Amino acid sequence: MNNTKNQCQSCNFFSKSGAKGYCHRYPPQACVVNEQGDSATLYRIPEVHGNGYCGEWQKGRQETQAEELVMSACCKKN
Repeated sequence: MNNTKNQCQSCNFFSKSGAKGYCHRYPPQACVVNEQGDSATLYRIPEVHGNGYCGEWQKGRQETQAEELVMSACCKKN
């Protein structure tokens, strides 16, 4: 079944930053990174596709451009 009405891009919890989209349904997820003896805690918000859906869709997304809040990969290597 193809449901184009209830896609992430029209959800109240969706924010877009450039070509990426983020789901703000739940609080940011913490990720502890330990490289070369130094620990850091990073927080990330799940990156989603605008044409995806999850079953917790809620009507009401405003058409605004959000600032990028998180890294797309929690433990990204250079």
